[in-house]
Amino acid sequence: MRTLLFILVLSLLSATTIAQSRTRGTMPFEYHPDLSEDRYNQRITNKTIPTGPEEFVILSRKADGSYAVEKYQARLKQQWSTVIPLTNAQTVYAFYTTKDAAMVVAYQKDGANQQLYGYYIDLASGALKNKQVLLESPVTNREPGVAFSQDGSRLLVYDFKSDSNYKIRSINGSLFDGRLAKLKDVNYNLNDLRDILSVDIQVSNNGDQYISLISDNMNRLTVRRYTPNDPKAKVMSVLVGGVFDGRKVYIMDSRFKLMADNQLYGAVITAEEASGLYHSLKAVKFDFENEDMVFADEFRFTADFLGKVNDLNKTDQNKPKRFSDIYLTDLLKTDDDKLLVLAEKKYTMGGKSSPYFAKEMLLFAYTEYMGADWNSVLMKHQEAPAEDAFSGISYSAYLNGKTLSLLTLEELNGKYDLYLRQIDTKTGQTSEPKGVRLNVANDKELAYVKDFTAWFSDKDVSVVVRPKKRDASLKLYHIQLK
Repeated sequence: MRTLLFILVLSLLSATTIAQSRTRGTMPFEYHPDLSEDRYNQRITNKTIPTGPEEFVILSRKADGSYAVEKYQARLKQQWSTVIPLTNAQTVYAFYTTKDAAMVVAYQKDGANQQLYGYYIDLASGALKNKQVLLESPVTNREPGVAFSQDGSRLLVYDFKSDSNYKIRSINGSLFDGRLAKLKDVNYNLNDLRDILSVDIQVSNNGDQYISLISDNMNRLTVRRYTPNDPKAKVMSVLVGGVFDGRKVYIMDSRFKLMADNQLYGAVITAEEASGLYHSLKAVKFDFENEDMVFADEFRFTADFLGKVNDLNKTDQNKPKRFSDIYLTDLLKTDDDKLLVLAEKKYTMGGKSSPYFAKEMLLFAYTEYMGADWNSVLMKHQEAPAEDAFSGISYSAYLNGKTLSLLTLEELNGKYDLYLRQIDTKTGQTSEPKGVRLNVANDKELAYVKDFTAWFSDKDVSVVVRPKKRDASLKLYHIQLK
């Protein structure tokens, strides 16, 4: 086992003075956010999707609340723009692509019912070739959910059935192919589990459905795999919470990811029930083919660990006395089967006018056998006004081979810019932050819309920023990183 603690990139390090990008194209960008969207738990975090080496599609919201899907080619040449016929009563729940189409799933309430609609836009022509109702249920049910596979060839829409205490008892849904043709209806009976409060559903390219459940008063983690040809689920379950060293511990946060090789991974953060103190990070690999759960070593959030993080914190005058507001944000898998778990401190002070903050990131690496490999802390300090929330702060990540690239909007050494950090996933070694040199505006107004960042490679990126000019508005850039 190899452990390398606290590989740090200090926010006070000088960014390189050499230009770090070359602009390959730019154009004005129309941006109208949906202010009703949950700022902490966005349904759609990627509104720009690459569809080729130098082409991509964008989900664009217009001033009147309508939406369009637009396709761009090299040097930002627009190929087509297609209006999605949504009403003001509809909300976009999903945006993804297949090899042939851009897909939009929208939600609406209609009297006593609620529906999910699917829209199929041909990638080659931009023609809207299909619109259909995917799911309908009473509005007395919870809002429905959407899951799609990595290549877009499978879409699962589902609806929750709850008891009188609003706790989930079953899930019903339908599985569709990449052209919105229904493959089958599905039903998951969950009556054998108590007090289900959290559900994560993922679907593979071949239609396998993975249902991850937190139950038993946030103590038990259960994963069920359903296959298209077998109605009986394979089940794996483990009690994560309980009493440890005389303290009762529960699951506070969780994240699951179905990787390209159809291996499901999960990570949870636990906390002490009485005090709320963070207790530990636990990660697990669900190997359904071998009917085995492979557990990583538990990582404890000790007072010593907090002290080391505080020693690296050069921004806050009053150092935190306990861990708080840290959320699991990503699970990634490298080419050499290493699991990366990313967590980030994100919070607001409360109140409608309070700013939002995104601070240090905690990174954990595990070997293919789930042995602890290295962990590190990346210090940053990002702040945004209440009306922008996390629109421009936090980070955008891209994993290429054994290099993890992170793009963030920060002010370092008096320079406000997008900064690139690259992490060697073999060692955890992190490069100094390099300014992209887009001359981003720094006037406390929205200057970067993170959801529209698209990585074509580790050096080829499109971003939406506002340059530092008095009359400038947001612009879409296609840039080559150096």
